[in-house]
This record gives sequence, C-alpha cells and structure tokens, in this order.
Amino acid sequence: MTYIFTMIFLHDFRDLQGQSTETLAHTFNEAFSDYIVPMHLTPSILEVKMKAENLRREWSMGAFNGNSLGGFVLHGVNHEPDPTVLYNGGTGVIPAYRGQHLIQKMYQHFIPHYQDKGIRKIYLEVISSNLPAIKAYTNSGFHKMRMFHCYKGTVTVHTTTPGISIRETDAPEWAVLSTFMDMEPSWSNAVASIKREYPATGTWEAVLDGQVVGYISIHKESKRIRNIAVHPDFRRRGIGSTLLQHVSGILGGPMSIINIDEKNPEIGAFLEKSGLPHYLSQYEMAIEM
Repeated sequence: MTYIFTMIFLHDFRDLQGQSTETLAHTFNEAFSDYIVPMHLTPSILEVKMKAENLRREWSMGAFNGNSLGGFVLHGVNHEPDPTVLYNGGTGVIPAYRGQHLIQKMYQHFIPHYQDKGIRKIYLEVISSNLPAIKAYTNSGFHKMRMFHCYKGTVTVHTTTPGISIRETDAPEWAVLSTFMDMEPSWSNAVASIKREYPATGTWEAVLDGQVVGYISIHKESKRIRNIAVHPDFRRRGIGSTLLQHVSGILGGPMSIINIDEKNPEIGAFLEKSGLPHYLSQYEMAIEM
C-alpha cells in the first residue's frame, strides 16, 4: 500500500488581530512542543507576558491556513501610538507547517508595511545553539548584536550584611535605581517591562542608613529575576547576596535570570557563586530599516 502525503503551503499572511489569547497560547505550545528549552504557556501566563513586553496583536504576524494559525511572530512596541522599534517576543511554527521558510516569508511580507508605519528597528533573542532559527533570522536581514548568558538554580548564599534592611516597594524610584545598572537590559528585563508587569513582578530594595543601595525585581510566579543591581559605591559588601537570600526565603525554590551581557562577566560570576549556574546563551539580533 502506498501512502501519499501532501504538504499544505501557507501563503496567507496577516496580523493577529482577532486571535484570542487561547488560540495564541495553543499555537505557541504546539510550536514549542519540541523546543530546546521546554516551554508551556497557559492563556493567563501569556496575557502577563504580552502585557509586560507590550506585545500587540496589530503589530504581530501570522501565517494562516484558512482560519487556522500555523505560524506566528509576536511583536512588542517601544511606545504608542507611533512606535519606532519592534521586539520579537516569540516566534513559532507548528510542526505540520515547517520547512516552508515561513519566518522569512512573514518578514518579507510585513517589513515594507512596518517601514511605512515608521518602524526603524526590530530586536529579538535566539538561543545560540538554535542554528536553524539563527539562519532564518539572518536570511531575513537580522544580524547579531550582543551575546547574552542565562542562569538558573537554587540560591545557596547565606549572607546578612549588618545594618541592611530589605523592604518590598510598590513605587520604586526607577530614575534612581536605573543608575545602579552596569548594562543596558534586554527588552523583557527593562524598567518599562518591569513596570508593565507589576504586580506580578515585585521589587525589593536594600536600605542602609536611610539610603537605597540596591534592589532586585523578580516575577513572583516563575521566580525569574528581571533585574538585580547594587549602587556602585556599596558593592562587595554582600548587598546583592543579601537581596538574593531574602527573596529566596520568601519565594522559595529555584530561580532564573536571562540575558546577562557577556561584557559584564562579574555579574555572571556573582550569580554562579550564589548557586545559579549558567545553563544557556542567546544572541540578541536586530534589523535596521
């Protein structure tokens, strides 16, 4: 008996307006079912991600078979109503439609539209070992910008810095806290994303003699650290370790942090010493238009 298999080619590209969160989550999970890093998003988790990263359906791309979504790119915008930068917060093609270069085709289809709308740059992150994806993005015009390292594990430090008090705050003074950073954070770790993600993400400050000398922001459910930094004048006093220990005691379990710029190895060394070893790396890629 001979079986004939027919591949359905997708040529219907349009934005994701009208697509429910349930549909997007289902398609996302099907596309990532065999991914390098296991991923599963419930509709509620996807809603939080879309809010934090400012992912907008009208700026996102889909490849359709009739009304069935076969591939997608979720794009966030830097500001509204007239954004100039897009962020690729998730790209996926379900197994049945792979091998058709859908990512390249979607970008080829939409980039002229984005240019007409005033978009000048698109960012994304891709796991460094995901060679097919890197090739697809490179062929779409993206180039590598930065190398990021990612860490996860159970906090093992047991440090208490004398005179330091830790407090959770509902209103961080980001104009001050931002000056503690040594690196420009990636999109999902940026202050704008942390603010949009509140209250799912909390921020704790370290206070010494009435002065804020460090902070940590972390997504409480996933226990993913969005940002941690210490004032340059107060480093090497165990303040970062005290913050990690405090939050670990509250939230428990393993934690993770992604997208530490390779040009800041001291941050990586601190994380590994604290019980969060390196587990993968990513490239930040961009296309200018």
